[in-house]
Amino acid sequence: MTVKIGVISDTHSAGSGRDLPAKILDALSGMDMILHCGDLECIGVLDLLEEVAPVLAVRGYEDPVEDGDRLAMTTRVVIVEGVSIGMVHDIQWPGPKISTSPDGSGLVLPDGNGREILARKFNEPVDVVLFGDTHEELVMDWDGVLIMNPGSPTYPGKRHKRGALGTIGMLEIDGEDATGRIINLEASG
Repeated sequence: MTVKIGVISDTHSAGSGRDLPAKILDALSGMDMILHCGDLECIGVLDLLEEVAPVLAVRGYEDPVEDGDRLAMTTRVVIVEGVSIGMVHDIQWPGPKISTSPDGSGLVLPDGNGREILARKFNEPVDVVLFGDTHEELVMDWDGVLIMNPGSPTYPGKRHKRGALGTIGMLEIDGEDATGRIINLEASG
């Protein structure tokens, strides 16, 4: 059975967190779980998303803290169907540092084995890495590790029209296989 995971980041929601556009919630409908890669800005975002599916998150730079396991401080690893998913807000920290390209749309990969470098970042081997921060969507492979930045649904990066909705990601886990894709909220019906 395929597990569908909604991946979201950089919602930057103030106040109650209930201000996310309905199109975001519609796009996440039917997901088995939602993973938020930080910069939510208020806990209410997680509460709202949890009305759609169970949520796990990592903190962004100015995010609040919360008791319990739903919101991790810096990094976390989630295991789904035997696939290890590493989550972090900014892929540049904690070390080892993986830089983003000047425009934020790509990564500048350090020399060395990607699997080993990422295992050091998460203190254990990972099959998938999810991150946010740049607001620029990305899906790529590095030495057999799927890397995804879902972009931002509410404050999308430079490749989007000003004022338009941006993107989220969908991660599908089928056995030991993981595939990721970006969902453009302006193009989705």
